[in-house]
Amino acid sequence: MTLLERRRIEAALLAETYAVLTDRLGREAALAAIEAIVEKAARQAGRAFAAAAPNGPSLDHFASVAETWQAGGALTIENVARRGDTFSFDVTRCRYAEAYREMGLPEELASRISCLRDGAFVAGYSDKLRLTRPETITSGARRCPFTFTWENA
Repeated sequence: MTLLERRRIEAALLAETYAVLTDRLGREAALAAIEAIVEKAARQAGRAFAAAAPNGPSLDHFASVAETWQAGGALTIENVARRGDTFSFDVTRCRYAEAYREMGLPEELASRISCLRDGAFVAGYSDKLRLTRPETITSGARRCPFTFTWENA
């Protein structure tokens, strides 16, 4: 199963959870619950990925996750660059966002299910790693510019 297929299944379940929580608790509380669920899972995934690093977490090892994220054509990535303590790329097509639109998920939910995951994954991977991504496709941008910086201090 590709990561994209897995995320579609998770999104369907989270969409149902969101609907139930919205009816019972209101929109803001439902979104907060979805955020907490996604962040916890993504941090755990980041920790697991770090634990698999042969020589411990590093920017070189972290950069290899881009292959997993692209599997099955899930992402189209361009402008890949590795300079010193920085790894960057632009996502120019995001089939995760496309899948969530096809599923009829509202933007507010799609961005939390997908985009929120990235920062939490980074935080789980290492406290030395930082993510900068000023815009996303799910919020209407044409691309998602990712920059990962490894802070040695």
